[in-house]
Amino acid sequence: MKVHRVLLAGGAGVVGAQVAAMLHRRQPQVQLIVAGRRVQAAEEVARPLGAETLQLDIDGPQFPALAEGTLIVALANDRHDRLLRFALDGGHPYIDVTRWTERLKQALVCVASGPPPRAPVVFASAWMAATAGLMARELVQDLASVERISLDILYALADRAGPNSVEYLDRLSVPFHTLDGGQWQQRQGFSDGQVANFGDAGRHTTYRFDTPDQASLPHLLGAATVEARIAFDDRNATRLLRTLVASGVWKLIAGPRFTPLRRAMLYNPGNGGPHRIRLRAAGTDRQGSPAQRTLLLTDPAGQTHLTALGTVLQIERLLGLEQPPPAPGVYLGENLLDPCQTKAQLQAEGVLISE
Repeated sequence: MKVHRVLLAGGAGVVGAQVAAMLHRRQPQVQLIVAGRRVQAAEEVARPLGAETLQLDIDGPQFPALAEGTLIVALANDRHDRLLRFALDGGHPYIDVTRWTERLKQALVCVASGPPPRAPVVFASAWMAATAGLMARELVQDLASVERISLDILYALADRAGPNSVEYLDRLSVPFHTLDGGQWQQRQGFSDGQVANFGDAGRHTTYRFDTPDQASLPHLLGAATVEARIAFDDRNATRLLRTLVASGVWKLIAGPRFTPLRRAMLYNPGNGGPHRIRLRAAGTDRQGSPAQRTLLLTDPAGQTHLTALGTVLQIERLLGLEQPPPAPGVYLGENLLDPCQTKAQLQAEGVLISE
């Protein structure tokens, strides 16, 4: 029997600890290595699981040697592609769930600039470890053509969260691009508000933000328009952020100097809260008639749980536990898994999905 080894870089974080526990529960035969800068924190996660620990600083001077074929999972920001290059040089399978759009492009250039990967390299940095993109694929399977995909997020302020989970707040003053009617258009963060219905959570005005889904889904689904928007479940917090961005104040307090101030205003994580995603698709059906589809996904355990679950599903796919692993190459997480099977696995883990 093949021995599967998985190194979780950042495995002691809020998401990483859940990935470790969930993967151990689902696949107890996998040998886990919980790695992080703080060995004591890694040991606290690893000890109940019988896992190994490893001191690893992604920005440090060097990385320890790993057994051949060890799957590396980036759960901490690999800002300078050091962990990615280490995986490529060693021929290790690699999964990254942390990158925003610009850093994803940076990583793709890094991979394309060198020799072909000797193992699968997966970028599952789209919303919640690519679960939103996978459910978008599932939503449009019966459509002959897709004109528009809308992704609306309702973020619970009381949800558990690590500091990196709100990195998008720091990018709201940075323009980004989305595809609109087949043309790439520059957008501003927290602009162009639209009302979205989140079921029992009510109707909320959501605003544009940057997420890798807006770069990948146009190509994966052939959609002429893809847009993503977000709101907080606290309407006052949404209004505050909208006012700060529209007035230019948010841009004035951008940068590392004011990071504590920005986080103090909108980053106060609690013990948990449901994470809601609303997907809407418009196009034509098999008979050529206009058609619309809507999906509401709710994870009662919150956004960190959904991210961890999406990460575990990506890990299981690369390990080839139920089917042969993918061939060496570069993959997007939202295109690697089967969307129908992913939907069933999400539901089996308590995620609510209604169409």
